[in-house]
Amino acid sequence: MRKTEIFLIFFILPLLAGCWDERLLKSSRTVYLSGFDLNENGDYQITSIIRDMNISESSRGEISISNELVTGKGSSIKEASMTIDRSVPGNYDPAKGRALILGIDVAKGDIYNVLDAVYRDPRVDLNAKIAVTDNSANEIITHLSENEVEKGEYLYELIHSSEMHSKLQEITLRSIRTYLFDEGKDFMLPYLSKDEENNEVKINGAALFHDHSFTGQFLSPDESTLLLLFMETQSKKAILTEKLDKKADESVSYNVKSVSRKLKLEKEEKVHADIMLQLEVEIVDYPPNHLDKQEMINFLENRLSEILTEKADALFKKLAANQSDVLGLGRELIAFHPSIWKEIKGANYYEHILVNPKVKVNVRSSGIIL
Repeated sequence: MRKTEIFLIFFILPLLAGCWDERLLKSSRTVYLSGFDLNENGDYQITSIIRDMNISESSRGEISISNELVTGKGSSIKEASMTIDRSVPGNYDPAKGRALILGIDVAKGDIYNVLDAVYRDPRVDLNAKIAVTDNSANEIITHLSENEVEKGEYLYELIHSSEMHSKLQEITLRSIRTYLFDEGKDFMLPYLSKDEENNEVKINGAALFHDHSFTGQFLSPDESTLLLLFMETQSKKAILTEKLDKKADESVSYNVKSVSRKLKLEKEEKVHADIMLQLEVEIVDYPPNHLDKQEMINFLENRLSEILTEKADALFKKLAANQSDVLGLGRELIAFHPSIWKEIKGANYYEHILVNPKVKVNVRSSGIIL
């Protein structure tokens, strides 16, 4: 028994030696925001904001935060990041990165050329947001470094807020892989620009992607919301405003409370996708009121149904022009109509699909004021 105990002690001791792959925070230069660009020579440029927390011994341990803007260039993403690593003291550590920005030249190419190197680093936060800018990522990040204290958090919360209001599709580094390797479904990413007038970064809408590349076109926030409703992926809030009469300048704002969708696919000369979308809405702003009268409710339901059907038709024509199947009609064909998919599959299968949308609005609540 004594020999067994001694053997167990000597066997367990090596396991208590500590972690062999520890990374000390004091030795790391923590990245909170990164952007990727292509320069005129075809080389990649990474722009990052590194945050340092300095503890003052003379001020009773008070912490001050400083941010450093760093850049690196290389023929690959890894080479560019190694350039930064060699130029800063400590280890370049992307573990706290909350958002990645793709410059327009990178986005119009194969974005997996960038993301492949990101996925290979086990320290990267896979819940980070991804966005596209209308110019260079360097310009956006430089602006943020000069004007925002919490750089990564600001952009992350800006995108997250739009997702919560059904203005953007919820996409992270983790979830985008599903779309990148799905031949029957595309995606859209936040489309950023710099507002020169107000000197701030804003979200202009959602950048449309086909396969692995940005098509060069984007949806407005209202178009993006309507598409999310057709995808049945809206968040708790989805508020839209429609002009009922342009001459009278009469508008109504409403919040979509629930969505139901019916999709019918059949093959004729083209694949016809008949989509019926039924919305249950709550009126949140309608100055003329009179919502206690059924005829007024009927008028709003009919008018909103007509307006949204027209907008949906224009929306799907825009998607078809960009071959961007964000709705995932190809995925529906693969799953439920494999014989049809076999006939049309290919890089531009969307040109064989004709979408016929129809929207029916039901006013479920007229609000607290009659």
